[in-house]
Amino acid sequence: MEMDSFAKLEERISKAIAHIDDLTQKCRRLEDENGRLKGEVQRLTQDLKGKETALAQLEAESSRASELVKEKVQGLLQQIDQYDQSRLEF
Repeated sequence: MEMDSFAKLEERISKAIAHIDDLTQKCRRLEDENGRLKGEVQRLTQDLKGKETALAQLEAESSRASELVKEKVQGLLQQIDQYDQSRLEF
């Protein structure tokens, strides 16, 4: 009976070792995947910062262009008003 108990214990220990080996391999794969994903997050974060900078520049340019267009339109409207005034004087 003791031999049967030892055989069962040995079998359980062997299964536990195999399970630990599987978990160790899974842990290594997950650590590798985690490292890869961290690198990808860093790359995407840098890419996002670059795009945010480009967007800010475009917004500034758009604002300047809008102001320039507004000034030009106001100038043209003044010219039209001056033309209309000069026609009324004749």
